[in-house]
Amino acid sequence: MAELVSMALEANQQVKIDATRIDEARALVALATAEAYPKLAFQALFGGPTPEARTTKLNDPSSLTKASFEGDFDFGELGVIFRAKASVLQPVFTFGKLSAARSAASNLVRAAEHKTDITKTEVVVNVFRAFWGFQLVRGFVTSLTEGEKILVDVLAKVDELLDNDSPQVTENDRLRIVHGLATLRVRLVDAKMAMELALKASRLLTHLPPDAPISLVERDIDDELPESVPSLAAALESQASIRPEVLALGALVKAHEEWARFQSRRMLPTFFLGGFAEYVGTTNATNQNNPFVYDRFNYFDTGLGLGVSVELDVFTKLAELEGARAQLQTRLAEQAAALEGMGLETRKIHTELTSAYERLEQLRKAHRAAKSWLTAEVLAYDIGTGSARELIDAFLARAAAEGELSSTYYDVHVGLADFARVSGTLLGRDRPQ
Repeated sequence: MAELVSMALEANQQVKIDATRIDEARALVALATAEAYPKLAFQALFGGPTPEARTTKLNDPSSLTKASFEGDFDFGELGVIFRAKASVLQPVFTFGKLSAARSAASNLVRAAEHKTDITKTEVVVNVFRAFWGFQLVRGFVTSLTEGEKILVDVLAKVDELLDNDSPQVTENDRLRIVHGLATLRVRLVDAKMAMELALKASRLLTHLPPDAPISLVERDIDDELPESVPSLAAALESQASIRPEVLALGALVKAHEEWARFQSRRMLPTFFLGGFAEYVGTTNATNQNNPFVYDRFNYFDTGLGLGVSVELDVFTKLAELEGARAQLQTRLAEQAAALEGMGLETRKIHTELTSAYERLEQLRKAHRAAKSWLTAEVLAYDIGTGSARELIDAFLARAAAEGELSSTYYDVHVGLADFARVSGTLLGRDRPQ
């Protein structure tokens, strides 16, 4: 069973899809975290030709060369210009904007992880259904094969008695047994087909090719059952703390809370440290080194300081905040409805399990009685004191009792898996809250 579950989880495409969604959510965390890192920018420009811009005397704008005057077509010595600028911004204090964004993204990661667990629990329950379904129909095949052998032996004896003109049996007895044997063989064909379908379901769950060999461990249908129904109170308690659906909803609500907090803080300023460096060089312009002489052709400038940034689109931000709060209220309402529904689901499954356990006790008694009845009728028929009608009735009673008992065992196995799913204990592990 453990190997089958492992293969199914490894091969399930929906589990793989959910795993990629975890990576998507982690990318959002990385994006939110990157907002706290320095932002670097660099620009460079190289071009030309540029007209002459020279002076005959350094730092004396009145000593322009003739070609440097503007307003004519005398461009003088042509040159090229190179311009480069670099800047860096480091957020210092954002009033919680960055922490809120990171927290929202981190909770999305948790929600995606729990969504993966939800899918895994569904896969595991399906594996339980396929595995114990196989054991159920395998038991039917075994029981029907044994019954077929009994009826074949009885029919052979009836034919022998009829050939000897024995008053013990009649032609009607033979026909009744022939009818019962034919009916049994139909059920046997159906059971074998159901067993093949169970194997196909197992191949489908593990993504094996349709013609790939697969062998399931044979277990009695009444194996591995607890003595009593698991505690409802313990299930409700564990459901509230470790059920993946509950944890996913909680993480999603927390993400929306943090997103609403982020939207509310966007109206506050952001303080940052900023720095820049800028250089311009022109090949055909005099490099003036007087700081009071404006020279746009050759200069180098740098600076560092504390700055503040404020986005003043207040009405847009208020609308976005209102939308975030509305989404939060929607998620809270969905969470409350889902929690109520999960509680009802847990109680319903527990009630069905309790009923199944009570039915098991009575069905075991009925099965033992039917087996004893059939044994007695076979012995009576062997010694010549029984009747075909009683034998067929006993056989049908035993088949019906065994079928209902085995089906109830199957329901209990699947019900226990489903109960473990709703209580959050099916995977045998839980994620941190």
